[in-house]
Amino acid sequence: MENNIEKKEVRTLLTESSFSNLCKIGSVTHNSIISGKMAINFTNADIRGIISGRVFEKEVDDATLKFLLQDIGVDMIREILRRSPLYSEISYEL
Repeated sequence: MENNIEKKEVRTLLTESSFSNLCKIGSVTHNSIISGKMAINFTNADIRGIISGRVFEKEVDDATLKFLLQDIGVDMIREILRRSPLYSEISYEL
């Protein structure tokens, strides 16, 4: 049986506040039509991709999630990462 569900594209602009929240909890919530409400977890490599300045993509069952970090400055990114319980070691790479 073939799955004919078309993947949608979900774009998210990460502001200082939403990026800080992501770095605090390590995930975002996505409402999937297939799986329902689900947490999308972010690895250290994912966070490095987000702070690279390019669009970062994550594939989930029914969507391509695209994330772009607002231009909040390297110093602010470093400070948010430094305070993060999950990704603090990345702050030393900036």
